[in-house]
Amino acid sequence: MSNNDANESLKDLCARVKSILPEQFRDDAWYLIVASVLVGCGKPSELGELYTLLVEGVSDAEEKRIKDRLSDVLMKEWTLVGIPLVVYAVSALGKAEQARLEKRGVKLESEVSEDGLLPFPEKRKNLDLDKAIPDRGTKFLQRLYRENLAPISASWGSYANDFMWMERAVIYGLFLSDHEVLSAVEAELVILSSIMTQGLAAPIIWHLRGLRRLGVSEEDTELVQQAVEAVTVWSGRSVDGWPRVKDVPDDI
Repeated sequence: MSNNDANESLKDLCARVKSILPEQFRDDAWYLIVASVLVGCGKPSELGELYTLLVEGVSDAEEKRIKDRLSDVLMKEWTLVGIPLVVYAVSALGKAEQARLEKRGVKLESEVSEDGLLPFPEKRKNLDLDKAIPDRGTKFLQRLYRENLAPISASWGSYANDFMWMERAVIYGLFLSDHEVLSAVEAELVILSSIMTQGLAAPIIWHLRGLRRLGVSEEDTELVQQAVEAVTVWSGRSVDGWPRVKDVPDDI
């Protein structure tokens, strides 16, 4: 029986996650983990309630900051768990936002045209996809993987060139290495949380190691995993057999 089956509320789960995490993540990095795991575990609709809990009683400026951070979580997470789950999560956030505004007597003005399209945001225009974006992705990829990248890439055989382009230019380049909103460590919390929900041992090891290489101690990384596991079990998924940070075989 999961904790969710035992009727633990999402609010109580959030409090429990904060109590598990090390001090450095208890301020507002905790909800990045909760959001990532909920989506990865097939509970994207829960993000509406999470958003409502997060913005209760905060200033307009803080609400905007929270919204920007949740948006960035989902921008990164689609590369890790897939678009359909993320689209559901975005819709849940949109509905929760609209409900909050209606309570305040504010109407959200839509920019959606009759054909359903929207203009691109300014920061998404004129991206240098030939050099700057792949270079940024490459630097973050190498920061996390170091000497471990070569054997992973070698295992891809004749598919390697296409998929290394995707990693450097798209997955890491456009998304995971964009640290304008979330820091490198916060981005890695999203990456690790999303990958852990899939239970794949090797990628879990890669990103436990990656978090360590970004300066998080072994003890604090273990607490991050315990927080991820709490949300995963609440969501009805098993965490049996997951590797732990003590199982990372490489020097940090």
